Amino acid sequence: MGNCRKNRLRALIGFFFIAVLLMGCARENVGQDKNDMGQLKIGVLPVEDTMPLLVAEKNGYFGAENLQVELIFFQSPVEHSNAMQSGELNGMVTDMIVAALLRDSGLDLRITSITLGVTPEEGRFAIIASPESAIHKIQDLKGKSIGISYNSIIEFVTDGLLKEDGIDPSEVNKVSIPKIPVRMEMLFNNQVDAITVPDPLVTFAEFKGGRIVAQDQKKNLSQAVLLFNKKTLEENTEAVEAFYRAYTKAVEDLNNNPEDYKDLLIENANIPQPIAEDYQIQHYPKPQVPSEEDVNNVLEWMDQKGLLKNRLEYQDLVRDILKK
Repeated sequence: MGNCRKNRLRALIGFFFIAVLLMGCARENVGQDKNDMGQLKIGVLPVEDTMPLLVAEKNGYFGAENLQVELIFFQSPVEHSNAMQSGELNGMVTDMIVAALLRDSGLDLRITSITLGVTPEEGRFAIIASPESAIHKIQDLKGKSIGISYNSIIEFVTDGLLKEDGIDPSEVNKVSIPKIPVRMEMLFNNQVDAITVPDPLVTFAEFKGGRIVAQDQKKNLSQAVLLFNKKTLEENTEAVEAFYRAYTKAVEDLNNNPEDYKDLLIENANIPQPIAEDYQIQHYPKPQVPSEEDVNNVLEWMDQKGLLKNRLEYQDLVRDILKK
């Protein structure tokens, strides 16, 4: 009997000790949850649009907001979009064409800010002619071949630049060359008369002797955007707001001290080596949503091309989470 009492006493003491430990852990976890905003997974491509995110990560601005942000790099835009559709990501940096296509497919998302393209000077796209062609101005493109990627921001910009100068896009021969390196190669091998590309490829094409015949620096045609799925926006609003506080600090750093981040740009964006040292870092806008006019221009173009199954409105695609 004495041994039974002793064993029971030891068991009770052991149980009490474990309970105290568990209560302590619970208190600690509650404290962590209170301070920790959680984690956001953001999909990015190796392009200059992502620089504010990289700077915020490098300078610890996300951590200062008690926020974990994981930047997940993709080499292929298709893989990038697929990851967003499958729920692997909370958000992504992309363009408005991709955003609208994802929204139209049934993915509930919202554009929350522009990353490049608040002004026409940000995020340049251009139609480049081969050095050996007779094309010197945009009117010379009539009847000539232009390498593009169909149903993309590249085609949208190409059509916009042609129309600005009174050229119907049907007056040129659009050639589908989805991969930009192949597009560049075909231009300089004179397999197409011209191509449309974004910077830094515009700068690289100029370096190799290509001629700019049109560029979107007069009117806003191309905008890179950052979007989140609706679930993240509704269930983790504080994390998204913290994300943008960190993002804004990074934009200020980039604009005030661009040369400090030259190596970061070269390491993470596809800047061709021959122009890397001299390539100028973009001016980045503070977070703000695209205008209704710019979004509607994209949606109207997509609708005319039969790319949308549903009628999308501005509010279906954009949410100003930063508006107070």
